Amino acid sequence: MLNVRVMCAMALMLPGLVMAQSIPASTSAPALLERTARLYSASRGLRAEFTQRLTNPITSSESQSAGSYLQRGPGVFSVAFSKPAGDRIVSDGRTLWVFVPSAAPGQVLKMPVGADAPGGIDLVGQFFTSPSRKFAVSDGGTEMLAGATFRKLVLVPRNDIGFKRAVLWVAPRGGELKQLEVTENSGVVRTLRFTSIERGARLAADAFTFSVPRGVTVIDQAAMMRGM
Repeated sequence: MLNVRVMCAMALMLPGLVMAQSIPASTSAPALLERTARLYSASRGLRAEFTQRLTNPITSSESQSAGSYLQRGPGVFSVAFSKPAGDRIVSDGRTLWVFVPSAAPGQVLKMPVGADAPGGIDLVGQFFTSPSRKFAVSDGGTEMLAGATFRKLVLVPRNDIGFKRAVLWVAPRGGELKQLEVTENSGVVRTLRFTSIERGARLAADAFTFSVPRGVTVIDQAAMMRGM
């Protein structure tokens, strides 16, 4: 009878033991960041829709925007804003164009890639290329976004790369990116929330080409630096 009771107890415990063995231990923050980096850096084409919030603690001001994001490798990306409509940031891997008629009408800023890009824009180049070498990574816990649980990865740059802190909200198992928050050196906080991200997207050949509109003045940063 004793053996029967022991066998019954083991049978009751077995499903729990199997379930416990099938759930892996929590992935470390650096390992999860590397998983996310592989996920996006390996893709030849990214297409995403996003909303953005800019918070300036000095002026106590906040602005909202939205748009679409395309990327084909480090340094090659395009941001087309739908709110405010017409604003664009485009990089072909050699030249970065910042065209924001909503804030600076009649002009476009031209700068070489490698100069500090606007924080949080070049996802693959800034965050997903050799991330462990660039950042000290720590676990920021979990948070619910849009009804799902995400891990928060806190990134502190090891060297000055234009911002002093970033937080990534990623899926705890797959590593998919949901939200990115960047605290720039100026103190401005940029928060990007991705409503969709498509990996392996087919992108048009001219997606990363910027044509200067008629009547717009080009502010060439490299030329200005040479003239100093």
